[in-house]
Amino acid sequence: MASIGTKSLGNVSSEVSAKNSGLFNWPMPFEDSDEAVLMDLMGTSRTITISGVFTGTVSELRTFISDIEGLQNGNQAGLTFVSSWKDYSATKFLIQDFTNTKIQADESKVEYNLVIVEGIALE
Repeated sequence: MASIGTKSLGNVSSEVSAKNSGLFNWPMPFEDSDEAVLMDLMGTSRTITISGVFTGTVSELRTFISDIEGLQNGNQAGLTFVSSWKDYSATKFLIQDFTNTKIQADESKVEYNLVIVEGIALE
């Protein structure tokens, strides 16, 4: 079961991991793309977007939202992320974005998207 910190993420429907190399790209005038100068000056970063559904009573849904927002409190410390399919146990993450959608027709579910970024939190 997937979790962030100690909080269960319920039923995860998708997990998208994107690793970005902040390359400096300098295309050369009057040349094709194979002549562009590329420099790896910025290192890499990984962003993971987790989408899912959390199911429970209205009180449990409110607690879930409150708990995730509490982890994203403006003074974050590195969080562990337990993925349902890949081992990230050696790294820490910060929450970049959390959105949740309450479907009015179903009082027992809330859909969410959680974007986390891998790295070291400076405190």
